[in-house]
Amino acid sequence: MKRKAILLTGILVTLMLVAGCSTRKNTAGTRFYHALTTRYNVYFNGNEAYKAGLQAQQQGNKDNYMEMLPLYPIGNKETTGIGTSDYERAIEKAQKAIRQHSIKRRPIRKPGRAYTDEYKKWLARREFNPFIHRAWLLLGKAQYQKGDFPEAASTFSYIVRLYDGQTNITSEALIWLSRCYSALGWQYDAEDALNRVNNDSLPLSLAVPYASATGNYLLGSQRYKEAIPHLEKTAKNEKNKQQKARCYYLLGQTYQLLQQPEQAYQSYSKVIRLNPPYELALSARIRQTEVMPTANSRKITGKLLRLSKDEKNEEYLDQIYYALGNVYLAGKDTVQALSAYHKGIEKSTRNGVEKGILQLTLGNLYWQQARYAEAQKAYAEAIGLIDKTHREYADITTRSEILDELVPHTNTIQLQDSLQHLAGMPEAERMAVIENIIAQVIAREEAERKAAEEAERETNRLQMREEAESQLPATSIISKPGQGNTTTPQTTQPAIGGKQDWYFYNPQLVEQGKAEFQRLWGRRKLEDNWRRKNKTVVALDDFEEIDYSESEDIAPKDSIPNSQENEATESSVSPEKDPKKGTTDSIANDTHRPEYYLAQIPLTEEAMQASNALLSEALYGAGMVFKDRMHDFQRAEAMFERLIRQFPDFAQADEAYYQLFLTELAIEYYEKKGSSAEKYKAELIARFPESRYAKTLADPDFAENAVHGKQREDSLYVRAYEHFQMGDTATVRAAEHLSSEIYPLGQHRPKFMFLEAVTRLQGGETERFLATLKELVQQYPQNEITDLAAHILKGIQEGRLLARDSNTFGSIWQRRSAELAEAGNLLGDSSSSTAILPPDSAFSTERNVPFLFILAYEEGKVNENMLLFEVARYNFSTFLVKNFDLAFAHERGIGMLQIRPFNNYDETQQYFRRLYSNPEMAARLSGMRAILISEANYAQLIKQYSFDDYDAFYRTHFSSIPEPELKGYTLDEPLLNLPTEEEERQREENLPTEEDDPENGVIFGD
Repeated sequence: MKRKAILLTGILVTLMLVAGCSTRKNTAGTRFYHALTTRYNVYFNGNEAYKAGLQAQQQGNKDNYMEMLPLYPIGNKETTGIGTSDYERAIEKAQKAIRQHSIKRRPIRKPGRAYTDEYKKWLARREFNPFIHRAWLLLGKAQYQKGDFPEAASTFSYIVRLYDGQTNITSEALIWLSRCYSALGWQYDAEDALNRVNNDSLPLSLAVPYASATGNYLLGSQRYKEAIPHLEKTAKNEKNKQQKARCYYLLGQTYQLLQQPEQAYQSYSKVIRLNPPYELALSARIRQTEVMPTANSRKITGKLLRLSKDEKNEEYLDQIYYALGNVYLAGKDTVQALSAYHKGIEKSTRNGVEKGILQLTLGNLYWQQARYAEAQKAYAEAIGLIDKTHREYADITTRSEILDELVPHTNTIQLQDSLQHLAGMPEAERMAVIENIIAQVIAREEAERKAAEEAERETNRLQMREEAESQLPATSIISKPGQGNTTTPQTTQPAIGGKQDWYFYNPQLVEQGKAEFQRLWGRRKLEDNWRRKNKTVVALDDFEEIDYSESEDIAPKDSIPNSQENEATESSVSPEKDPKKGTTDSIANDTHRPEYYLAQIPLTEEAMQASNALLSEALYGAGMVFKDRMHDFQRAEAMFERLIRQFPDFAQADEAYYQLFLTELAIEYYEKKGSSAEKYKAELIARFPESRYAKTLADPDFAENAVHGKQREDSLYVRAYEHFQMGDTATVRAAEHLSSEIYPLGQHRPKFMFLEAVTRLQGGETERFLATLKELVQQYPQNEITDLAAHILKGIQEGRLLARDSNTFGSIWQRRSAELAEAGNLLGDSSSSTAILPPDSAFSTERNVPFLFILAYEEGKVNENMLLFEVARYNFSTFLVKNFDLAFAHERGIGMLQIRPFNNYDETQQYFRRLYSNPEMAARLSGMRAILISEANYAQLIKQYSFDDYDAFYRTHFSSIPEPELKGYTLDEPLLNLPTEEEERQREENLPTEEDDPENGVIFGD
């Protein structure tokens, strides 16, 4: 009998569980079952994976203690990829829990139940599984810790809407939403999310997370003083010991930034008392020395020097010498500071961001001292070591680019001045200087030899040590810095992805290689002839006609002689055959011999002329960089004044006078000082009356044109371009003539020249067209229109013919490839390799092929991060199962957010209509072009067609296709738990139906 009762009970329980499996029903039993299953099955596994990811992230996090720490480890870019697999598993489990256990159908109510306000609020919920909100929060947290901040922000935004009215859930979601916005740099949105948290009803368990998120937002907004109390509360209540030490270290840095040394010292002391990892403890001790009173500078430097001599700190010498340099700098001892920074770089073994900070600090010091060659080298090294997200990265990149232009000029000036000074010395003094230089060279080489030997010995010592350690058993007694002798199992971890095997798997080595390349060559685009600084400058000789009737035997300048000539040449110049010649060459290239240096000194009249030519060009180049790039008008003035006084016959003397005049005006305007602008204006007009610069300054309307000339030139060009499109040749030529008379130095001058040249081509004046293009290329080598002109000239040189009926210059939406389209059309190219078929022939009308949806816009006019977030949020909240890939692309001045995959045109059209039927999204996307295009047609579009070409094709072949009649959600799996139409109608009318009592043993809270 007892067995039968047990069996019957088991059968009943089984039947109840089977009945409760469906999310189509919403009863007390189904809610209990799905809450229980979610908690102890799918959610449990996902949460365990999430905790494993957090642990891996904490262990693998690498902080840069020389700069402000981020409050959360995920703030370090290198930490983002750690624990990814665990977070992806957590995301998968959270999505599975939501998909399988979400209950959205409203329950059936028993008759007679009171319709109270509380009951109505419960009925108004959009989710009835009382535990599923934890799966939603887990999903957002895992996305955040994975580093996918836009996706995480979309998730938390959806949670806030889904659980509207449930304060405990929405408050936690808003706190995490603020963290997402802060990570994206959207501080205004982060503040707004925190302001939406109801502090009056904030649960006690969320008080610390709220303070932490607030402190994080205030730090990101650089409101350090306001962040202090929130950071203190966060540090005090943090339970994880290592994170607690990080919080106190960050608190000390904040106090130090606010110049509150006592509080900073105490915070660093708390870090040390927590016995954190050795590097963090050492960094806290170093920081303590920085906040000690400057009166104790001798004591501070002594402490740092003692730390530098401790073998345990060998790996961290860069940090120690950085702090030592800062102490010297605070005491106005720049020489000692520079020495300390250099020693830190020399002793650095990590070649990471710490060394990059040292190089950055050195570069800034050298920049301030106008030691530009040293600054250039330091910045080039720093760029390869610090992250692109560093607050000074953009500034030092700009400075490095400026110095790449300036330093060759300043080095030339310094070298030629020195050589000319040596040339003017008596021979005895000159030889004494040379002998001194040779002695320095020998001493430097000897020091380098000794350093190399020492480095080799150190390498051998480390290699022997590693070999000895590799022979130890798997478990050995190893003493680590800051720890006692502990028995630690030692295992060899393989490098993930083989990052230590190949050069290009190591991003730091790659960046260092880039920096070395840029130091030697500057910044070069990856393209043919990359060694040439300016590939659009085409010499006149490049466009001369080739005489193919010339005989081949009149080629005495052939670089490859025939065999007899070669033998004769070898017999006459070979060092083996002519030992005297070989000895002479050896002496001339030997840096230990005076002949090497004497050969560089301009001791003859011809050599002095060559030196002066180099010097004058360098003075002009340096003056232009000081004036236009650095806005250092005092140094620009010095360069130009020296140029016109020392080299009055300089080829560009009129332009030098004009630039000096502009420099004097800038000094007068920006520095509120008297200037010699009128003096140099008069000299320019007197010396070069026919110069275009003299004519510009002599114009009585010069002052007015200087103020309003740009707007007037813009208007004139717009008018000329409009008439060019209408084929009004006379007006275009008149505008070009007016431009040459009134605005010879205007911004649009090369465009006027180009338009006028094209009208000449259309009128059959081919020679004049080519002559104008050559003049344009030579006078304006850096202008954007020069590329097009150079391509046309190159086509002529290759024997291609010109077409007279070309009018292919439009907006960015009309742009094709510059070389294949504009140049191709102008040249009338009909070759199969570059011929452009009509769009109707090139594009396909096939609909049942993969499509993509594109939001296109002009580059620079859209906040791409915000666009990505809004579209990701829309996709996430609209298609709960379907995942879309979002990616940016840029082409011909057009930015594109590409959304894929779509199986066919009908799916793409449905997505387009649903997107723009949302009023909020339609408003946000106003001004952008929505493009529905197949993958194959997109490849054709990018290859050689304009966006307007495809738009015309689409309107002809696709716009007339009626909207497909699609039932259900073709872009997503059906949502089986959606309410019926009748239930939706009743819900909208707020009509009571049969429902269970929510208080009758049902879980609808935690």
